[in-house]
Amino acid sequence: MGSFSCTQIEKSEINFNRLTLDFNKQEKPKQDDRSHSFTYQYEIGKYLNVGKNPKLDEMWEEKLNSFKVYDEHTRTSSNYRNSLSTPKNIQQFFEECPLIKYDYEYYMFRFFIQEKYEFKQYGLIGLPQKYRWAYWKVITLQKGIINKKIDSQISDASDCIKKDINRTLISDVFKEESVILKLDYVLTNLASLYPKVGYCQGMNYIAALFLMVSGVKEQETVCVFAELLDSSFYMFNLLFKDDLPLLFIMEEIIMNLIQVKLPKVYDHFINYNISPSIWISKILLSGFVYLFDLLDCVLFWDYIFIKGTVLGYTNLIMAMVTIHKDALLTKDEADLSTFFNFQDQKIRCAENIIKQALVKPIEEKEIRRIMRKTDKKLDLVELFKFFGKEGFEKLYQKFSKGITK
Repeated sequence: MGSFSCTQIEKSEINFNRLTLDFNKQEKPKQDDRSHSFTYQYEIGKYLNVGKNPKLDEMWEEKLNSFKVYDEHTRTSSNYRNSLSTPKNIQQFFEECPLIKYDYEYYMFRFFIQEKYEFKQYGLIGLPQKYRWAYWKVITLQKGIINKKIDSQISDASDCIKKDINRTLISDVFKEESVILKLDYVLTNLASLYPKVGYCQGMNYIAALFLMVSGVKEQETVCVFAELLDSSFYMFNLLFKDDLPLLFIMEEIIMNLIQVKLPKVYDHFINYNISPSIWISKILLSGFVYLFDLLDCVLFWDYIFIKGTVLGYTNLIMAMVTIHKDALLTKDEADLSTFFNFQDQKIRCAENIIKQALVKPIEEKEIRRIMRKTDKKLDLVELFKFFGKEGFEKLYQKFSKGITK
């Protein structure tokens, strides 16, 4: 993920309970909290009504507070847990890392570098809305992105971006001229930072979602999205590159998994000539936003940031198909696009899909097995034969050469 990390032995996944959210409660602003009137009115940022659970809030508060003890002066020079805790180092950290602005974000960053496995587990149990954007920033943080020049840019993709922005109405907030300009800022800067990727339809939906969660902080949104384009954990440079190589690899992975785990559904898709491009591509390229309720998409992205692009998307899509396997056997090609449009049906389904994805997640070795057996002539087959193993990073850099700036 980001370049801030420490050497740790990754533990195997364990069973744990995801906390159920109440979607009817919404945080109330303080009477004098006028600065948040816009975000509160449009339910964005910390006011986005994704769902609340007092136990979840308490769990996170207690955990982040536990790191405040390390603000004391270092007792031993070799104590790693105190390596960022002297006043000089804290001040220096904030100066060098402008993406982290608040104390709770700093403590969350400590949580990430010191207890990376538990940090992910806490995220899978659930994220309080007030900490969500901080979590997304921390889990993708790297100084290389922060130090890239981000400013009002002109890109060859500007005309396409402006056309697509007018179609990005995932919320009333994107009818506001000031917000439209911020989305244009995000997409144009990304196209300028990564000219070999440029702009691809679908990026507008994901960037719009990130803007909403951030509270319409455009520079922070550029930094977080840029990490998705830069990192071998997310590989968005290969997903949105002109020929969409990662899209076709993931379609191959998902269809092979359906064949093995849900053979009746697979046979039905083959018999009715239902192409994965009809439904999988819409989910992948829009980050779920095109077909799912906005608040569901936020929860899906909690999961993707933790699991990465390949395992994140794959687990969620497989869980979705598993849940609806009986209904899918009654659908033909024409029915399928309507069936998967949960947004129009006003169905909230993220919690059930995520819980199903956590039951028995797809493992990296299953991805490698599929790539070893495939007869498809796809650009990234050789890369994904090493997925999750030593050598993957080096091969990824080879395939990504010239894409990242």
